Amino acid sequence: MLQHILVGLDGSPLAESILPYVGTIAKALAARVTLLHVIPGVADWHGSDFYQFFSPLIKQEETKAYGYLQRVTDRLVATGLTVQSRVVVGDAATEIRKTGEQTKVDLISLATHGRSGVRRWVYGSVAEKVLHTTHTPLLLIRPTEEQTVASSRLTHVVLPLDGSPIAETALPMAVELAQQCRVPLVLFRVVEVLPLTFVDPMSMSGSHYQAILDGLEQAARDYLHQVATTLRRDDFPVEVVTPMGGPAGKIVSYAHNHPGSLVVMATHGRTGVSEVVLGSVAREVALEGNTPTLVVRPPAAVLKPQ
Repeated sequence: MLQHILVGLDGSPLAESILPYVGTIAKALAARVTLLHVIPGVADWHGSDFYQFFSPLIKQEETKAYGYLQRVTDRLVATGLTVQSRVVVGDAATEIRKTGEQTKVDLISLATHGRSGVRRWVYGSVAEKVLHTTHTPLLLIRPTEEQTVASSRLTHVVLPLDGSPIAETALPMAVELAQQCRVPLVLFRVVEVLPLTFVDPMSMSGSHYQAILDGLEQAARDYLHQVATTLRRDDFPVEVVTPMGGPAGKIVSYAHNHPGSLVVMATHGRTGVSEVVLGSVAREVALEGNTPTLVVRPPAAVLKPQ
């Protein structure tokens, strides 16, 4: 159950583009929100000569950060959210991860671009570091300069699956969000198109190649319908989509063609005949796809080879 959401902010409109999505999820699930601003520095330098020299600057940055977070807090509270804020000093990615662990948040939320603080660190790289180190589910959005404010409307929860138990570990999160936000859950499995020379090295039969593709598509649909059967409720619509192509591209394309889609996916797993690693697909969708993506890291027990 999502009850506590941590949001990393750096003072930029780009970083704040995650807030409409956070607001939608927090309201639907009655979750509380913590806003976090990280001032670049060394977390354990208190008492050192270096700290004494830079202390006035750090305190000035802290005052500015708390003032900024209070203004954001006031806006969010006015919409009915429960919000608190924190300011810490240290490495941005490390402090976001640590704060998430220490406060036992259920979701970390970040925009993948934005600049902040004394060193003007780039949030894109911070988001990627958090993605690779945290075990907490991570909501990411990659805004553009022209799209600094994201729509708060949620229309679909899209769950890419590849047939593996690892990919299915994102299922509970996707179901909870779709049910609580009262939107359809879209089960999404990409049928990867392989070169004809790989499937039929002698290039003897184009119809043989098409038959293989048809078989892969039918297998994908059968699998998704099997999953859907366990989920369907009278008030909980579940849709099945099986496009052909490259996984990341098709996921992003579907989300763009269905505004308001939220992609929920696991960070590891293998998919299709060519065994594309779902972890790399998740990274490409989240960090390069310009679509809101909630990434779930499977438990260690699920990742162990059988």
